[in-house]
Amino acid sequence: MNDKIYSKLQDIVGEPNITRSPAILDTYSFQWGFEIESAQRGEEPSRFGNRPSAVLLPASAEEVQAVVKICNEHGVPFKALSTGMGPWAGVSSSETIQIDLRRMNRILEVDANNLYAVIEPYVTNAELQAELFQYGLMHHAQGAGPQTSPLASHTSFVGPGFTSPYTGFSGRNLLGAEWVAPNGEIIRLGSYDSTRKWFTGDGPGFSLRGVIRGWLGAYGGLGVFTKAAIKLYSFPAPKDWTWKTGGTIPSYDWEVPPFWQLFVLNFQEWEQYEAAFYEVSDHDAVMMATTSSSEGLAALFTDTKMEALEVIFSGLLERTRRYFIVLIAAHTEREFNYRIKLIRTIMEKHQGEDLIEEGLISPRPSHYAETIRNMLGGHAFRFSNCFQSTHGGMDTVAMAVRIAQVNAPIKNKYIEKGVIGDDQGEGIWTTTYEGGHMAHLEVPTVYDGASKESCLGYAEYQDECNEVDLRQALGMPFFIVGDKVHEYYASRTMDYPKYLRRIKAAFDPNGLSDSSHYVTARKE
Repeated sequence: MNDKIYSKLQDIVGEPNITRSPAILDTYSFQWGFEIESAQRGEEPSRFGNRPSAVLLPASAEEVQAVVKICNEHGVPFKALSTGMGPWAGVSSSETIQIDLRRMNRILEVDANNLYAVIEPYVTNAELQAELFQYGLMHHAQGAGPQTSPLASHTSFVGPGFTSPYTGFSGRNLLGAEWVAPNGEIIRLGSYDSTRKWFTGDGPGFSLRGVIRGWLGAYGGLGVFTKAAIKLYSFPAPKDWTWKTGGTIPSYDWEVPPFWQLFVLNFQEWEQYEAAFYEVSDHDAVMMATTSSSEGLAALFTDTKMEALEVIFSGLLERTRRYFIVLIAAHTEREFNYRIKLIRTIMEKHQGEDLIEEGLISPRPSHYAETIRNMLGGHAFRFSNCFQSTHGGMDTVAMAVRIAQVNAPIKNKYIEKGVIGDDQGEGIWTTTYEGGHMAHLEVPTVYDGASKESCLGYAEYQDECNEVDLRQALGMPFFIVGDKVHEYYASRTMDYPKYLRRIKAAFDPNGLSDSSHYVTARKE
């Protein structure tokens, strides 16, 4: 970046909030998952991506707008990030500036009557949830963890989480947003402009929420989101209950609310699993309903790798078949007793058993807390410092089960090659949404990020899974990103990228908002 442009940007954010220091720039180029994307491009697997030309930290939407206008004036590409996790947070070229939104970290409003909160980009799930407990409320926190940004997930990127049966999907919970479009225009979606309230993201006409994110999001390819209003939910606990903790991580204490109980419902066959999973969700009676492998189950409900291994080989591996974890969370004793009776009735109807009741797994109070904190997903890193997901289609419970069945032999092939972790091919993560009428299944897979062979092997496995999703109509998988991959799908999926390109061209006529994980306005 030349000094003239750098000086203009410095005038906007202030000298302490912009840098070209290589030492700092390198920290932005290092991201989990870069090694897989580089392997898929046929390059040497590396966790280092491109170093941005500069990093700057604006403090307001107006500063972001001024930065974006300078970028358009001089043809400088830009990419925004908030908490930043994964290759989609990084820049795709060394000419691109990184707009780090960490100074925009305020919870601006909690409207307890109309059930929404307004947040800035660097508010984390943990911070927002801690604030909401004062009101007896909770929000939908994406499964990426308590340290990540709900604004990023709600506006720009995917969005399932451990409480999805109760709180839904990130894109469905966005009630409004303040958006600095790639051309520098500030757009406020929904009711805010006319009422100064954020109770809805839509007005008359078509939905701009569909334009800015669709299902999976634009991954930073459509400008910068500086505020988001997100839907809130009642926290299932008695009104006089308060959050009480003690001890230290990972073995900390937590006083579990009085009407909470975990089950691990285990079934012998997929048919029983599918019927029970649908019934549990259809009755809208649970906060969590999710599945993993037997190894994954041990990781979820233990605190160390050694403890997880001991649980696996003390009988869990032998007994676990097709299971899903259920969390009952009720406001009152009557509601709690009804839901417990319902779960037990469904379990018995489909010849299931509860692995907790059988003594094969024993969740601690901290694990109940990590359900609401969306921290359970972090346990997946216990066996390796790297994992990534394949598939990801959202459709019915039956479709989710179909994906699991189709994936198992593919995964086992790569397990036998020794390039990915051995979960007997059955490691999956699934959840339902909105009373069981939608379900989602992805396949988390661990690999060795320090091994070229493992990175290349996982990349090959992911490509094969994507191809199977197309051939067998298993829904749109995660991480269909960039022009090349979108075009690969286009010919067999009604050429949908042409609509993405029209959106991109309309809002980003100069093509400056980094499109490495979205699309450019023109076909390559």
